[in-house]
Amino acid sequence: MSWVLSIDKNDISTAAISEVPSRPLQEGEARLRVDRFALTANNITYAAFGEAMRYWDFFPAGETTGHLPVWGFAEVEDCRAAGGLEVGERIYGYLPAGAELIVKPGRIEAGSFIDTSDHRAGLPSAYNRYTRCASDPGYRADLEAVQMVLQPLFITSFLIDLHLRDTGFLGARRVSLTSASSKTAIALAFLLDRDRSHGIEIEAITSPGNRGFVEALGYYDRVTLYDDVADMEAEPSRLVIDFAGDSAVNKAIHSRLGDALAGNIRVGGAHWENSAPPGAMPGPKPVFFFAPDHVRDRIKEWGAGEFGRRYGEAWLAFASEGRALFEFEERSGAEATLASYRALIDGKVPAKQALTLRA
Repeated sequence: MSWVLSIDKNDISTAAISEVPSRPLQEGEARLRVDRFALTANNITYAAFGEAMRYWDFFPAGETTGHLPVWGFAEVEDCRAAGGLEVGERIYGYLPAGAELIVKPGRIEAGSFIDTSDHRAGLPSAYNRYTRCASDPGYRADLEAVQMVLQPLFITSFLIDLHLRDTGFLGARRVSLTSASSKTAIALAFLLDRDRSHGIEIEAITSPGNRGFVEALGYYDRVTLYDDVADMEAEPSRLVIDFAGDSAVNKAIHSRLGDALAGNIRVGGAHWENSAPPGAMPGPKPVFFFAPDHVRDRIKEWGAGEFGRRYGEAWLAFASEGRALFEFEERSGAEATLASYRALIDGKVPAKQALTLRA
């Protein structure tokens, strides 16, 4: 028997550990034994947007139940696929929060392969690629926790940073990040702060409890509390990057600024419990930022090699700082996974904490 974290699609606060029989492999398949993975607010966004963005489709469960996607490391336990995958080799990629994943490896190369399972054919290719760690020049065993926790969200921040610069920040002079203590927001603030040639002020919008944490980061120029958004001034013009997805916060910002708001780019749903659409609001309509589409466009524009070079350079810079920004804690087993997920849902994981789980 195997196990997996199962989420109620209609109420993501309801979760349980499900036992799953381990079926025999068919020809062309491989069994990945999950070793360790990260759980962050990024995973809560996957659950909150599971239906709308098809995150539930990667690891099919039932009509009303979803298996939570996570990023982590696994080992090839068994393989009936031709092409060179070795039993025992270490793999990094998109996994269910559970004990195993059966894949259908295709386009097997020295450094990676694609899961070509039928149900994943129409899903974003960025999530279907698995890295073979032995041939990954960026892999370091001592940085696995940093990679699991920060790298999946960093690519979103990297792409937003590029998008903002390419579009001239939509004419804004201040960029305001909701859920500013979230790791994706912090990564974006790091990138914006790293190259100040844009001359844009970086504003953190956060809760009183996280104020000290975001101020200590040194990336933000100013901090605004959620309770104070209704008093925001219209100048300088503001562009909101919304990692919280909180309908009440969005409504307060739009009601206050209206057409003075340069734009609202929605990225996440850290405040998942308040993520219902706020309805019609004054000012520009929020636009959802879907990272896989931007990956595709950048690779088309630059080529895969140049994209990898630019991304890799930025990632290593953030990873070296990120290691010191957070307190990493590893837990083990199915029940610890369930407890950690519930703590994230309940907002009981401190912003400074970085959770990883051993399956």
